[in-house]
Amino acid sequence: MKVIKRDGSVVFYDRSKIQTGIEKANLEVNPDERATKEEIKSITKYIEELDKKRILVEDIQDIIEEKLIELDKFELAKKYIVYKYRNLFAEENTTDEAILGIIKNSNKDLAKQNLMVV
Repeated sequence: MKVIKRDGSVVFYDRSKIQTGIEKANLEVNPDERATKEEIKSITKYIEELDKKRILVEDIQDIIEEKLIELDKFELAKKYIVYKYRNLFAEENTTDEAILGIIKNSNKDLAKQNLMVV
């Protein structure tokens, strides 16, 4: 399965990214609110059994949130959402800084690459 990222790029599905995201959110909740390894495995299995050729990263994240809520892991679902958006803003800020660097010509490496492309 291929995953379409927010920037439009396409990557191969990697279940470890789902596991990592949920596990990071797990660290921010009480032990009784955490998803077990079996529950995480069940979520990844569900996504994989959709048998889609392509899927948006946002759709995967929505499915994860829904599955966590179905498991009555409300606080974990909330932390996962926060984790997801924190990463989204970090990606956007990185992109914004790169663009500003080009505009201000303060990022010499990127400026050189852009001159070579022209």
